[in-house]
Amino acid sequence: MNTKINTHAILAPGEGEVLEAGGNLLAIKVASPSQLVCEYTAPPFFAGPPLHIHPGFDETFVILDGRLEVTVRGESAVLTPGATAYVSGEVPHTFRNPDGEPARFLLVCTPGAMVDYFRGIAAGDTELVAAAAERVGYRPVDETDAPMPALTGVANAAR
Repeated sequence: MNTKINTHAILAPGEGEVLEAGGNLLAIKVASPSQLVCEYTAPPFFAGPPLHIHPGFDETFVILDGRLEVTVRGESAVLTPGATAYVSGEVPHTFRNPDGEPARFLLVCTPGAMVDYFRGIAAGDTELVAAAAERVGYRPVDETDAPMPALTGVANAAR
């Protein structure tokens, strides 16, 4: 079934639009205006994106295999399989794979405005990346930006 359908998506294991972006594999499961769901595999020791914000959408990380370190406003948690982290797009955050094994997780973006960003990175299309980033307000930030709430809603996290 085509993952670009906006009204519904029913996919079997292994189905979905597969993108390779910076050594990461993303299997797009749902890409609608209201939600993006992708199965994301970060390679061993993936450094992750810079600390950033994107007020145009929020993210939820659900860990399937491996470990993922999520950092929100200077507070880090290493998430293990079964753990979940929700991050408001307005809060400075990043993530990385701290281990020598791949980290596999579901990434849920609401609303689903970020799919073109990932497609642009995979295709090397800087104009598509820039347009998607501008649409959601994506920008790198540093620790001196305005104070934000700490990491909340982390279940089953190893600290």
